[in-house]
This record gives sequence, structure tokens and C-alpha cells, in this order.
Amino acid sequence: MDINTLFLFLLVIASYLNLYLSFNKKKKDTKLPISSKEWREKVEDERFKSWVSNRKRLKDKRKGDINH
Repeated sequence: MDINTLFLFLLVIASYLNLYLSFNKKKKDTKLPISSKEWREKVEDERFKSWVSNRKRLKDKRKGDINH
């Protein structure tokens, strides 16, 4: 085995190790714009508002049916 082949092999290993470590660092540093708790609260709030709106619309519709 030639010395240049050994150095090439070590260089390839070092480059893959560097790529792996930099990928893991970016993965850990990534922050989501909104937390899962905030997202769940937002979805529940939207569902509640939709429910209230639909309930009000149905009440108005029932009042219209009774009057006619």
C-alpha cells in the first residue's frame, strides 16, 4: 500500500466525519418558528372560533325558521 493511498484514505474519512459533525450541529441548532404547544393552542383557538361561528349561524337560521 502506497503512502499516497493511505493519505487519500485518511482524507476521505476526515471529510465524511466533518460532514457528519456539521450536519448534526445544524440539526441541533435549528429552531422552529412556533412550538408545538403554541401550534396546538392556535389550532384549538381556530376550531373554537369556528364552532362559535357555526353555532351562532345555526341559532340565527332556527330563529328565521320559527318566524316564518
